[in-house]
Amino acid sequence: MAPFTAVGSDAASIQGAVDSFRAALGALNAPAPVNNAHGRREIYWDAVPGAFADPNPFPGDFFNFNASPRARGLSMTPVGGGLVGFGVSADPGDNGLGQPAAPLFGLAPLGFQSFSANRIFAVLGTNQFDVLFHNPANPSQAALVDGFGAVFVDVDDAGSMLEFFDRFGQLLTTVDVPDQRVVTPGGTLSFAGAVFDQSEVARVRITAGASGLESCGVTTDCGALDDFIFGEPQAIPLPGSFAALAGALALTGFIAWRRQR
Repeated sequence: MAPFTAVGSDAASIQGAVDSFRAALGALNAPAPVNNAHGRREIYWDAVPGAFADPNPFPGDFFNFNASPRARGLSMTPVGGGLVGFGVSADPGDNGLGQPAAPLFGLAPLGFQSFSANRIFAVLGTNQFDVLFHNPANPSQAALVDGFGAVFVDVDDAGSMLEFFDRFGQLLTTVDVPDQRVVTPGGTLSFAGAVFDQSEVARVRITAGASGLESCGVTTDCGALDDFIFGEPQAIPLPGSFAALAGALALTGFIAWRRQR
């Protein structure tokens, strides 16, 4: 397992780490409902409809769909009860009502910025959520990846992290997200990720800041994110697949045995 981390005051300052992570995963695959043996997929938030709302409610399974360009093989589930969910920031410019929209959740004065323009993503009502992987050609089938990384926006304090789990729920590793205290005069973008020797990651738990988006303030570290970068999802065989394969092999062996008699 190889961890990747970076923090800096703008996109250029973490670009090298992001590019190295991409190279470790392989070439970028198209967001199509096909199974690739190698490479990576990426998610930016500009493809989400409702560009003028802020935050724009966003379903966690939006990118787990069997049609391009939503076929990315990834879904998200908030951790915690109550009113939890996801939101994407508004596009800059007109909000559709003749008024300027407030981009970046209106939090640019607090240090918010995007890594890849224009929109960013946040979890609402909690500071944790799980990322799950799926077969891009069959959204109902779970999958494994060989790496996952994300760009974090305005990480003020320690505590943001990525926790990687295998298909059996066992913790593989934890990667802490570097915060802006280690940068002078202060960074506003961080990157964290990990690449594994094989596709074994079934779930990543993301802790982003100390609270959900609605609690952002000068003294409260809330979490937002930009790009998701992850290995090509490799489908976990369905429960009946092994039995069917074993039966087919047994039948083949039986026929061969009969022919030899």
